[in-house]
Amino acid sequence: NHDGKSISNFKKFTAPVIRVLNQMGVQAELKGRNDILVNERKISGTAQFSTGKRMISHGTLLFNTDMAEVVKALQVKMSKIESKGHKSVRSRVANITEFLKNPMTMEEFKSQLLQGLYEASEPFETYRLTEKEWEAVHKLKAEKYDLWDWNFGRSPKFNIQRTKRFDIGEIDMRIHIDKGHISDLTIYGDFFGEKPVSELEQILVGLAYNRADLSKALAKVNIQNYFGKLDKAGFLSLLYGSDLD
Repeated sequence: NHDGKSISNFKKFTAPVIRVLNQMGVQAELKGRNDILVNERKISGTAQFSTGKRMISHGTLLFNTDMAEVVKALQVKMSKIESKGHKSVRSRVANITEFLKNPMTMEEFKSQLLQGLYEASEPFETYRLTEKEWEAVHKLKAEKYDLWDWNFGRSPKFNIQRTKRFDIGEIDMRIHIDKGHISDLTIYGDFFGEKPVSELEQILVGLAYNRADLSKALAKVNIQNYFGKLDKAGFLSLLYGSDLD
């Protein structure tokens, strides 16, 4: 339960974590609205969710993360994304291990962190979910949180530009996504086909923007009618695939 004053009070909920990190020799501090930084490098992001009189404050701690994977996840390459859901440039990130006074394992870090948090809080008991409660958790996961509609269908509107040069010429796609579906698609390029590419655009508009649905729709389409000697796999990879160098 919350008292109405805790919502958006990130300082209140990050202070115990920052205090423990400081004790470990990590000069962490709250910067911006909800980020924990060390030497202007981000080691933690926090968020909150509330409904009625209930709320939860949660966050991440980068302890010893593979930064190569982090960079790949956060860096936009060939796909230029403009999204109302991504308004700010991501801060530089760092691992907590870089700043520890005394090196420790992940388990040692978790143990010291929990101990420090307990010491700064009022006495409380650890609650363990019952078997029945775990069944409810798994049921909710299967019926809601595992579904595509929950994970992607509620995404904010965003636009993607994907461009690649093939043997048949350059293809430049402008894809508009709304609630996880293609709301508009325009394909430009210096390729030559027998049929107008607008026909293909209309086939794809309205589909869920995921590889399975797009692949299924394209299975019925002769891509070469629109682009000449271009294989379907290459087109699908451009439409929905990994960022290209």
